[in-house]
Amino acid sequence: MKSLLRSMLACTAVVALIIFCVSCDPQVEPPQQTISYEEANALEEDFIETRYNVINAALGYEDTREFWFSLDTLKKYIEYVEQEAGNQGLENLGMRIYFGAYPQNSNYPDAGYSTVFLVPTTQQASSDLRKGFLPVQPSNNNIGGIPPLNYSQGGQPPTNY
Repeated sequence: MKSLLRSMLACTAVVALIIFCVSCDPQVEPPQQTISYEEANALEEDFIETRYNVINAALGYEDTREFWFSLDTLKKYIEYVEQEAGNQGLENLGMRIYFGAYPQNSNYPDAGYSTVFLVPTTQQASSDLRKGFLPVQPSNNNIGGIPPLNYSQGGQPPTNY
């Protein structure tokens, strides 16, 4: 009877340990560059007040100012960039975001509207020649041979933050 009880306790302990270990997903800390909702809202409002109305007046219509990519698309693109950059022996990867505009008379999905596209970058290794007397910020160069990511969904009309 005692051996049966010990076996049951041991099995229960093992099952509890497995459940505990499986359910312990490590917490992911946010990057240092995250900002508060209030700060994001203030940045958007300043953009609207200082740039957006000028752009709309020049175009003669309300352009988009926000763009949406699915997380799945972004994750796949980052994974692709890491793979292709790794094949080129590149490290210290990053992403540059460019503003663009689809030509008015084109077959693009949102002809005449703004867009953004993402271009992978790599940080150039510093050399003693670049250091000199003053500290030089490392340069991040666009990576050739890896196509940029485009075709997000732009809000028409834009969605306010």
